[in-house]
Amino acid sequence: MKCFYWNLRGLANSPTKLALKKLLVKNKPNICFLSEPWMPISNLSQRWLQNLGFKVFTVNDRHNLTPNLWCMCSSNLYPTLVNLDDQQISIKVDVTGKEFSITSVYASTCYIKRRLLWSAISNIHAQHDIPWSCIGDFNSILGSHEQRSHY
Repeated sequence: MKCFYWNLRGLANSPTKLALKKLLVKNKPNICFLSEPWMPISNLSQRWLQNLGFKVFTVNDRHNLTPNLWCMCSSNLYPTLVNLDDQQISIKVDVTGKEFSITSVYASTCYIKRRLLWSAISNIHAQHDIPWSCIGDFNSILGSHEQRSHY
């Protein structure tokens, strides 16, 4: 089982889309989490994804905002959604009778919201007594003064 997470900071441009294609073709992951795609999932060509042997499994729920965390998986994989919210997606995968969970995180830079994330993750983990991995962008900075941007 191969899984990767990429904070790609925009998927609508050709260079990033080509880089994603190369990563998927070369590494052949079973599960791919993308954060900050900066576009609606409906703008991603399903045909393009199918040609790579992938499908969109789910996206996070940010209510009125565009999802910023996507979960894609190989076409022959059927994960189970365990939980999702605005900062995480948790799935359960069964591979040849062996179950495990993966939580993908795109955490808020606000420490108060991150506390809610850690509480949710702890509750999810406590409900499932199987091997579990937590991956992602945890945005663990003390404040906005630590962030640099070119915008």
